[in-house]
Amino acid sequence: MLNKILYIALSISYFGIIGCSSLINTEPPYPKTEPPDPKLDKKIGRYFTDQPDVTDDYQIHFIYMLDQYGDDNEWDINGQMEKELLEMNEKMFELTGGKQKYKFDYRKDGKLDISFIRLDKRGTTYKGWGMNYPVYFAQKKGFNNPKKLYFSWVDFNHRKDGGNMGVNHGYLYLQSRHNYNKKKRIGLTLHELLHGQGFSWPCTKGDDGVHVLGMSIIGSQQSTHALEEKRHRTLGDMIYDHDNKGCPDLKDSVYLTPTSKNPYDPLPLMCNLTTRSGHWSASFSGGRSNWNFKWPKRYDHKKFDESDNWKKEYYCNYQFSEYAELDWFKYWCPMGLFIWSENIDPITGTCK
Repeated sequence: MLNKILYIALSISYFGIIGCSSLINTEPPYPKTEPPDPKLDKKIGRYFTDQPDVTDDYQIHFIYMLDQYGDDNEWDINGQMEKELLEMNEKMFELTGGKQKYKFDYRKDGKLDISFIRLDKRGTTYKGWGMNYPVYFAQKKGFNNPKKLYFSWVDFNHRKDGGNMGVNHGYLYLQSRHNYNKKKRIGLTLHELLHGQGFSWPCTKGDDGVHVLGMSIIGSQQSTHALEEKRHRTLGDMIYDHDNKGCPDLKDSVYLTPTSKNPYDPLPLMCNLTTRSGHWSASFSGGRSNWNFKWPKRYDHKKFDESDNWKKEYYCNYQFSEYAELDWFKYWCPMGLFIWSENIDPITGTCK
């Protein structure tokens, strides 16, 4: 009996030293209080659904997102989020040499259409949010228009990333150490929205699988502060208005205005690359079986035919919610001490 007590004591001490990182949930302590009453989220000027569009053109829709227990700082209705996003788009206009900016989703009253989402689970500070529960949840709420990109400002502290984005859904984490002021938030939103346009492509000069090796807002970190500041002030000549024949150019994205005479839609391109790269999401139809898409002949760069040499697998999260299984998201529930128990109802998705 004494030996057993000693073993338990030593185990507790050991786990206290290593932080239990490999055996228990490393998320913040599970809140002792009940989650906020959903009625408290209902406030003047707040919208829980995408409002009627003023155009049927491609556009970027923004969301203010909270996890289940998140404090509501009203970014969507206090004007600050709209102000910074509009300033970000003016920065985009500047980066393109005064030629183009992004197409934003506006309401009929002329205001930026920003929706509000509160997840029914707490956030995860290490796991990725793309191809994951927030995408599933948002799509179930109706945010799955193939002619829109959805970008959420999440009032949450992701310990690893300041943001991330695939083609269709993306996130910026407002409480991250990477986003401590307006300049950082604008810069990282610009960065992530480039990923939303598909960059970097396999054929993009300097492609490293996600970013580029070179002077670009999605480029590799530079050796000096001056060069790093310069990097954040350029889209990069491998990204915008480049001479790399057969490879998509940012200026031709359908999400930029004025619209190119020969535009590309990043979503079907990315889903096509998903199939070529062998990503698991390609094995699900996800509603794409009736998608009559043909690869544009102009994108004939040889790199597109060298999938064995691509630096990553591409993924397609369009209609992810139609084939995702709820038990994929079990780590969005509180974990036990030693095991990652089956603690999510596979039918309702509620945590047990």
